[in-house]
Amino acid sequence: MRVVFNTKKIDRKLYEKLILKYIYDHYYYKDYKRYMEQDKWVIEIKPTSDYDGFYTGDSRAEELDFSIPHGVTGKGNIICYVTDNVNNLITLQNMSVICHELAHMILMVYYPNKIVKMRYNDFHGRAGDSRKFFSSEVHDRVTEGRIKQFRHPISRWRKITFVGVDIADITNSRNDNRVGYSDYKTGNVKHGRKTV
Repeated sequence: MRVVFNTKKIDRKLYEKLILKYIYDHYYYKDYKRYMEQDKWVIEIKPTSDYDGFYTGDSRAEELDFSIPHGVTGKGNIICYVTDNVNNLITLQNMSVICHELAHMILMVYYPNKIVKMRYNDFHGRAGDSRKFFSSEVHDRVTEGRIKQFRHPISRWRKITFVGVDIADITNSRNDNRVGYSDYKTGNVKHGRKTV
């Protein structure tokens, strides 16, 4: 996995650590197959000034303010447009956008083909519409306020707290096999405690 920065001011090492913290908190340590799938992704961090408004191809995009942090997740890549500033509150704001896009990616690795009915209206559809799980679930959880605080040490005495979409109940964690994984040596599926 590559994290590419096109920014000038943000602390790249800090952002890389926070991104990796969020990602790897959602994979069981023996889940080699998903690690390898994850490794194919490219995450680009760009300033909001680099956003090309024509990317969406949707006329409703004119209603949105693209000067605030936002992102786009595609197949194998994420582009996050952030405020290029070292302020801690800006880091918190940027990380919530980045984690939103990372949640799409993580669920795409876990559930690439699962289709569900949307629970709430959003920019791309109405409640009841069929949509890919990895897209709909993240937006539905944001609407429900299902977020989680993540703490990461930045020095011996200080930790930084950031907020991300809470998808822990539908993914594994570093030490907990909740939804299952494929053993890389034998190829056998190791079932988790929970079925999604």
